[in-house]
Amino acid sequence: MFISFEGIEGSGKSTQIKIISESLQKKGHDVISVREPGGTEVGEKIRKIFLQETTENFDPLTEVLLLYASRKQLDNEIIKPNLKKGSIVIADRFFHATKAYQCYGKGVELNLVEYLHKTLNISEPDLSIYIDINPELSRKRISNRKADRIEQESLDFFSRVQHGYLQLEKESKNFILVDGSKSIEKISGEIDSLIKELLNV
Repeated sequence: MFISFEGIEGSGKSTQIKIISESLQKKGHDVISVREPGGTEVGEKIRKIFLQETTENFDPLTEVLLLYASRKQLDNEIIKPNLKKGSIVIADRFFHATKAYQCYGKGVELNLVEYLHKTLNISEPDLSIYIDINPELSRKRISNRKADRIEQESLDFFSRVQHGYLQLEKESKNFILVDGSKSIEKISGEIDSLIKELLNV
């Protein structure tokens, strides 16, 4: 069983992943948590390149190719083997993030990302949970930490990313929106119910 969590910076993905992972483990499930980009030795090196500041113009297509290099490695090395064993794999972002950030946010063609995903034979989540917050709340929540290259993007960019996620929620199968402005407890309760209802775990 493969679950991904989506959302812009400060949406609370990491907190909710920790809560749901611990809850599923208490119920006797083997749970593997991964992040994107990253999650493998190769992926973590790509993550460093992807997020560090640079004086160069970082082409959005370069971003997509780096993300898919990391994603392919992660899928081969961790996701597929653990799904085969019957584990529950939880990802902090997956291919919906590429569509929201690089396609809706930066203008890369959606068809290209869909083609890459299909051609590279990469796993697809059984359930994707999108924690929705607006860019203003995002900026407020991350204001006390050093911003990486992506976090330094404009509010207008994050508005496009949020719009992208909202479009994907309308169009994508098993892509569920949760209001990220609610309390941590209310959000985790909703997510717990979603997983019980849709995935019967």
